[in-house]
Amino acid sequence: MGFHNIEKESFWYNLLYHYVKFWHNKVFYKKVVVINKDLIPQHDPAIFTPNHQNALMDALALLFTIPRRLVFMARSDIFKKFAPILYFLKILPIYRIRDGLNSVKNNKKIFDKTMDVLNAELGLVILPEGSHQPLRSLRPLKKGFARIAFQAQLEGNLKSNLQIVPVGIDYDEYNRCRSRLIVHFGKPFAVKEYISEYKRNPAVALNQIKERLSQEIKKLIIHVENTQYYDFINEWSRLIKEKICRRFSNGPCDEKELFFAQQNIVEVMNKVGKTKPETLDHLNTLHHRLKKILTEYKIKLSDFHKDCSPLKILSNILLLMISSPFFLYGWINHLGSYQLPYFLSRKVKDNTFHSSFMYVLTLLMFPVFYTLQTVLVFFVSGNLFIALFYLLSLPLFATAAWKWNILLKKTNTSIRLFHFQKSKYDREADRLYSTIEQKLEEILGKS
Repeated sequence: MGFHNIEKESFWYNLLYHYVKFWHNKVFYKKVVVINKDLIPQHDPAIFTPNHQNALMDALALLFTIPRRLVFMARSDIFKKFAPILYFLKILPIYRIRDGLNSVKNNKKIFDKTMDVLNAELGLVILPEGSHQPLRSLRPLKKGFARIAFQAQLEGNLKSNLQIVPVGIDYDEYNRCRSRLIVHFGKPFAVKEYISEYKRNPAVALNQIKERLSQEIKKLIIHVENTQYYDFINEWSRLIKEKICRRFSNGPCDEKELFFAQQNIVEVMNKVGKTKPETLDHLNTLHHRLKKILTEYKIKLSDFHKDCSPLKILSNILLLMISSPFFLYGWINHLGSYQLPYFLSRKVKDNTFHSSFMYVLTLLMFPVFYTLQTVLVFFVSGNLFIALFYLLSLPLFATAAWKWNILLKKTNTSIRLFHFQKSKYDREADRLYSTIEQKLEEILGKS
């Protein structure tokens, strides 16, 4: 499987696909939520255009939620050493002027290949922001996707009208395993709608379709417009989304409802930032004062109102002591498969790549170390049933060790909160938190 037959099916690619999908959807993420999956075109040629917040994980989010085979487009410089691997993974290069004028000439054969991809009913994925950044906001889009789309519609001899599919991706936590992922599909629109304008004035049409896509993606994500108050809006929208969601729900809110609640909160805050900036400025000042107090005690804002009663702390400590042998067994047996990938991924300077490295390393190291450790147990014990029993125990105790570690963190947080409540700053922090929460509820109640 290479450049010339990238649109063809491959046994080895399909085999790898199913394993990587299992690791992504069932192991690495605790929950993958797909919204409006029914809007995905089934047969029309389509370019999928998601926001780009989390390096490799954004591409995987689409790969494992779209029921069509996909081919991705990426900047050409990464192909210098890894071209055969990238072609096998169904990734095509985009050559830019910065790559050299001679390199740009290669875009002709790339374009011809994208037409093969689209006519074979595969989806083409282009990340229109051009680069990634771990922020809940959409940055200005590049024109590359639009140029490819117009050229494809006019010169590609496509079987039907080319569709642009806006996609929104949201992560509960960018750099954590077992977090929540949301993939939100928007209504496709046809490139043909802009062809007349493109023939009259290409520059105008490029800007029109770019602006259209930008507005469509913003509807699908949590988009914080005001960078000055980004931290305040992002943190508090997450803090109060469940409370706001419950106003409109008879029972517990699911992940989809919580996402829409947070999206609505951010939209209201964006408007307040435009119409009453002094209100947002005041709340932001209170927020920073509260954060400064809590940071000194190593307390996260999201943990501020959690249970820290002595009874809760003591019961947690007792449970940790009783279950510690399970943790030790799980921890020791995953030094290579989990602890090593965690250590190596944190060595990467750009923390945007942490989850990508962690995902790839665990994907590779879990089966390797599980196999080596099981073989070692077999040779030591000389008993196949003991070795198989050991192998089956590994994922169970990995889960136990993971939950034990979470309980330990919660217990440490409760202890810090307990000590904080006895400090001179407790009342001030409580007053600040209540003031901000009450004011936000008033603002949202009027919207």
